[in-house]
Amino acid sequence: MKGLLLILLFVTNIFTVRAQDFPKAMQQAFLITRMVEKFHIQPKPLNDAFSQYLFQQFIAAADKDHLIFQADDIATLSAFRNTLDEEILQRKTNFLQTAASIMKKRVRENDSLIQLICKTPFNFSAPDKIVLKDDSSFSVSVTAKQQKLYKQVKWQTLDLITDILAEFPERATQKKLIDSLENVFRKRIQTSSQKKMTTAQVPGRNEEVISNLFCKVLANCYDPHTVFLPEEEKESFDEGVGQTPKRFGFELDQDENGDVVIDRLQPGSSAFKSGAINPGDKIVAIQEPGKQVVQTGTSAMLVVDSVMSEMKSDKLLVTVKKPDGTTRVVTLYKERFSTEEDEEDVVQGYVLKGTKNIGYISIPDFYFDWENTSAGINGCANDVAKEIIKLKKENIEGLIIDIRFNGGGSLQEAVDLAGIFIDGGPVAQLKTKEPKPYTLKDVNSGRIFDGPLLVMVNGYSASASETFSATMQDYNRAVIAGTTTYGKSTGQIIFPLDTTVTNETFSKVKAESYLKITTSALYRLTGTTAQQQGVQPDVVLPDLLQSIGEKEKDKTTSFKLTSIEPNKYYKPLAATGKEKLTQVALSTTDTSTYFKKVKEYVLWLKSIEQLKEISLKLDDMLMLKKKQQEYILFFEEYQPASVFTVDNHQLRKQRLKASEWLTESDEETKELISTDPYIQICYQLVMQMTTK
Repeated sequence: MKGLLLILLFVTNIFTVRAQDFPKAMQQAFLITRMVEKFHIQPKPLNDAFSQYLFQQFIAAADKDHLIFQADDIATLSAFRNTLDEEILQRKTNFLQTAASIMKKRVRENDSLIQLICKTPFNFSAPDKIVLKDDSSFSVSVTAKQQKLYKQVKWQTLDLITDILAEFPERATQKKLIDSLENVFRKRIQTSSQKKMTTAQVPGRNEEVISNLFCKVLANCYDPHTVFLPEEEKESFDEGVGQTPKRFGFELDQDENGDVVIDRLQPGSSAFKSGAINPGDKIVAIQEPGKQVVQTGTSAMLVVDSVMSEMKSDKLLVTVKKPDGTTRVVTLYKERFSTEEDEEDVVQGYVLKGTKNIGYISIPDFYFDWENTSAGINGCANDVAKEIIKLKKENIEGLIIDIRFNGGGSLQEAVDLAGIFIDGGPVAQLKTKEPKPYTLKDVNSGRIFDGPLLVMVNGYSASASETFSATMQDYNRAVIAGTTTYGKSTGQIIFPLDTTVTNETFSKVKAESYLKITTSALYRLTGTTAQQQGVQPDVVLPDLLQSIGEKEKDKTTSFKLTSIEPNKYYKPLAATGKEKLTQVALSTTDTSTYFKKVKEYVLWLKSIEQLKEISLKLDDMLMLKKKQQEYILFFEEYQPASVFTVDNHQLRKQRLKASEWLTESDEETKELISTDPYIQICYQLVMQMTTK
């Protein structure tokens, strides 16, 4: 929990945007409700119950950790608890005006309190504790809020100090160092707040942020994936799915804690092909060759933007922190790329050479070239098909498709990818507002690959990834290995915020704002759904990430789906002996030092998550950080006994000869594959599958 950074982010945003009047926002809110009613698969009635829910979600979004509003503010705003539906229908602005006025007052007040708090060094021997969860109360006074903020700032400072001390335990008892770190980090937080408030001194600029927040919360009340997109965000989305100029190939976002995270990888880019970066990774440091490493710190986005805008090199060293706490330094190269120009390299296949040759392909995203819709020519499935053909020339006897961390993308690409491995027929079922479901089909007869197939998944495999893996499982065409997937089985369309559009005309209409609406639900051929359930793997592999992060079922606005009739034309293949593979995996994970440590770490993390409060004493926090650092060091340094080597197919080898940096990047990727314990065990499973 880093509520302090959330406050600082809100302070920056609330005053540094163009002025926008609230009547326009309420008109947009009205249009959102009408558009949802028209297109959403499960629209909710706009009534008092919805108003109460919207009110609750707005307060939670504006002040997640209850560090901005006070109890009397909530009492004032509660006058609108049952009338927000009327405000929307009548385009009234009373609630927005009241909320903006209170918010403006409180964030200025909070900055003053933070400045006061940061004037005095913290005593990390005092028996202070901070509530980690279930603190649903709002402060009854400024004094009470100051006490909350004090603990937040102290916790934030202590967190930064112990991160460093845990990494260098031999210096953890040096009081001079501890005092120096305390002074640096406390003042850094103070300065960060001051800078943001200096920027905030332009009057009348909070309307747009409050307006956008209200519209975003309103859209999210229908489900987590129905999203209001102001014009600038729609433009950013378009840039992400279209062709790109010379870039490293990743897009950034800022999470609620102020950390810079990887939001999207551009297909064909250095970041995409590295296999070492995934959406959700935090950027903790960046370095231009020949210059100092720059830590992102508490002004993360500003630091990253500054370094990347000024750098002259086409090479960048990025240190990312994975969700499990491990860090990795990745070398990236800036290049001009597109799925058309670099069609041989968008997806890369490798040969795992051991007792037998097994193919390996990682698919980070089900991408599609929206600018060239010619029968999926520049799509993910077509690229994978071409890579499989090259791998078959290397006499592979089995294939691993890795869709861990693949958050989805084009549903049609997932359908087409499934078609590579089945001989035509139904792939999935799609349900819209129409009474009957629609069957998504593979219309091409024949298979490009008919050998043993294993699909790797984890809790970050979502949407189109789940459609593909579920289809392979329903047909008994592949063994699914890993952990339960994310659990998102809905489809969205981006509409202009215009009630006159239809399903046939929306793509031709331009507007100031847009609305991504959940218009469909996806079902397996069996009639069941992965929504809120995920795809259960055939072979479960203990995962560091299985207890980290939210899944679809944890989202407060996520909805359930009931089963439908199975597809009567689908005929599964014969079972593939999955029970035997489960025993092989269980035997391996029970005896493996690595997987034993994974299970131990997962249990330890769960015990920490159960804590309702945590001590703000240096020794107590450091003990926790040291324990975590021990686990992280083990995972970072672990070198499995390799059962295979990683090689390129012949066509790839020819391309590598023409590029020094491509060769360097390729070697890093091969090293990553060869030392991945999960790929190691999956190789052994596929070897077992090839045994007649």
